[in-house]
Amino acid sequence: MTLLEAPLIEPQVQQHWDAPHATWFTLMGVGGGIFLLARLLGIERRLGLWLGLPVVDLVSFVVIGVGGLVLIWTLGRPLRVLLAVMKPGTSWISRGAIADFIFLIVGGVLILPGLTLGAATPFAWLPWDPWASNATGKAMEVLALLSAAVVIFYAGQVLADGTAIPYWRSPAIPIQFVLSSLAISMGTVMLMETLNGAPIGASQFWLLLAFLVLLLISIVWHLRTNTTTPGKAESLELLRGRFRGAFVGGVVAAGTILPMLVALVGLASTAARDAMGIVSLLCTLPAGFALRLITLRVGIYPSVRAVIRLPKL
Repeated sequence: MTLLEAPLIEPQVQQHWDAPHATWFTLMGVGGGIFLLARLLGIERRLGLWLGLPVVDLVSFVVIGVGGLVLIWTLGRPLRVLLAVMKPGTSWISRGAIADFIFLIVGGVLILPGLTLGAATPFAWLPWDPWASNATGKAMEVLALLSAAVVIFYAGQVLADGTAIPYWRSPAIPIQFVLSSLAISMGTVMLMETLNGAPIGASQFWLLLAFLVLLLISIVWHLRTNTTTPGKAESLELLRGRFRGAFVGGVVAAGTILPMLVALVGLASTAARDAMGIVSLLCTLPAGFALRLITLRVGIYPSVRAVIRLPKL
């Protein structure tokens, strides 16, 4: 008996996930990230108020809300949206959608007592304030922060969890998406400080630098591990070929290494911090979107092979 190994299906680039999904991933990461960073750093007051409400929180709600609309659009039919939310035990899209709702509801209710309409504060009677200064407010803030953390994390985990695409099936993907989201969010927070005339602290540039260093490490680690795995090997070929310029020049050089240097300038010069905060956002935002889009576009299903037994002649 002769054994002959033959391919049934050649490696194929996935065609479903593309720019709308990369947009969804980016919006969710940034929306959750700016809320998380502003609250943990305790700087939400100095990022501005609108009608007595923290502007950074409102921006976060809008960005996540738009991300949710993009998710609904990518899923297509309303029934698919409903089904996506009803599988939290097995689906990260479901867990993320539930976290979106919890975040928007709890975060919105948290800041409601601050609403000021002229001289009126119609919700001032609620037993907490937008700054979570008592136990009730603090509990709500913690729940909102935990929900925001899930919102930041789940986009990458959607790709990494149980996928048939080897390049995605790695903890490096959610790690990269989280770190990229935090870097973009820090740039956004620093821009808001500049617009409100608030000083940017050195700690923010240290955090930005840490996010970017860890992001670079996770990218290199992912590129250098399991390089011969069927499917991932072909993905790496795409990165070395068709997407080399966008990935190496855009994501790694302009979007990771350059803002690391920008962070160092911000640490060295107090006078340059406003400008460096803006530059960091201009570097990390397009690079973050590109990271997600390229990750999707190099996703390849590995070949399926069969062993055929041939009788001896």
